[in-house]
Amino acid sequence: LTNRQAKTTEKLSTGKRLNRPSDDPLAALKSTIFESQGRRVEQQKRNMDSARNTLVTSEAVLGEANTTLFRVKELAIQSLSSVMNGPDRAFMGAEVAQLREHLRSIANTKSNHRYIFAGFQSNQEPYSAAGAFQGDTNFTEVEIGDGLRIESTLSGGRPFGDGTANTVDTFRILDDLEAGMLAADENATQTAFEELETSIEQIITSRQHLGVQLTKLSSAESINEYLQERIPQILSEQQDTDFAEAVSELTLVENSLKATLAASSRMLQSTSLLDFLR
Repeated sequence: LTNRQAKTTEKLSTGKRLNRPSDDPLAALKSTIFESQGRRVEQQKRNMDSARNTLVTSEAVLGEANTTLFRVKELAIQSLSSVMNGPDRAFMGAEVAQLREHLRSIANTKSNHRYIFAGFQSNQEPYSAAGAFQGDTNFTEVEIGDGLRIESTLSGGRPFGDGTANTVDTFRILDDLEAGMLAADENATQTAFEELETSIEQIITSRQHLGVQLTKLSSAESINEYLQERIPQILSEQQDTDFAEAVSELTLVENSLKATLAASSRMLQSTSLLDFLR
């Protein structure tokens, strides 16, 4: 009873019914499992926060890129008009050059201190001043749930051209378009204009891919939020003291202990020394 009294007092003083594994081995095992799960959930939350920042930035950047290329498309259409003269086309060619530089700046955007369209070569600008791709075609994946991963970046170079036959080179197309306008070469301008459509479509499909990843992320965030609330509740159920129950138990133990001591005292008082010596 004394040992039970000490343990119950400890539960009340610490607020924990599990102060050592021996207090309840099964509950201790469950607590270890859920504590490990809680750490994974916290790490997944950090992964999701970082991934959301990169994905949202990427989507916004490609939205701006799309707007830029639509402006280039308008200029190309105007340039192909028969009413445009040489100086007009030269002026529009100069604007295409400016838009090209703006697009290169967009393609070299950073998120979380890394270039988001460079693949694994994220410490250097993916596109040089000449518009040449300097990254690689890898993409980054992160864990957002047990057995669930998403791509937090696009394949390097995917929206603007990665230097392979798998993508169209947007910067080369803009160079060709500018050159065609400045030279008043209708055939060259027409060819670049047709390729521009493919470049715009390339960015649109890249944005769609980002949208799929963001949808997956949103679903995982809802589950993660629930787990962040539920796991501490489960741990509390396994580890924390039920104060009403503990107080009741302590009172019962103390009463039992008093009764035992009283009975022992009465027994000793009714027994003489000769009884022990017989």
